[in-house]
Amino acid sequence: MGKILNLLREGDNRTTGQVAEAVRLAIADPRHIDELVDLMSYSNPAVRMRAVDALEKATVQRTDLLALHKDFLLDLIETATQNELRWHVAQMLTRLDLEADEIDDLALIFTKWFERADSRIVRTAALQGMADLAHKDPSLIDTALKMTQSALASPIPALKARARKLKGPLERLKSD
Repeated sequence: MGKILNLLREGDNRTTGQVAEAVRLAIADPRHIDELVDLMSYSNPAVRMRAVDALEKATVQRTDLLALHKDFLLDLIETATQNELRWHVAQMLTRLDLEADEIDDLALIFTKWFERADSRIVRTAALQGMADLAHKDPSLIDTALKMTQSALASPIPALKARARKLKGPLERLKSD
């Protein structure tokens, strides 16, 4: 571990530290992607949080950089308990090319998170994740729409707002 770790160690659990600089370095030299992936298992939860945030941001336009780490991310999403890891890994995985069994596994995870997660952000990420999966697998459209309807009835403002955003596109996807 090197330069990226030194950047991500700075700050307390409430700050993003130097995530922007880590993103810049990872985009400039994709070898830093491997370090970010490694740091997602680091002992310090603040470093893990910043590493996954930087990885997600650095790979928005370059999903090919994530492809080499798909198996790790699929394993991590099943075992992660840290909320920041959960929502960022969910965002990254739905951008990748996924096999049918991987989509099915993610759909189960997202359903569980949506129904049971303590974190409002994780529940919202699960709803978004299911909608993203429905675009890859049309058999999930009805499940995504049911989750959306449930979210619209939720007292959680962020969940309601995301549901309003997703409802129209999902309905159009169903009618296609």
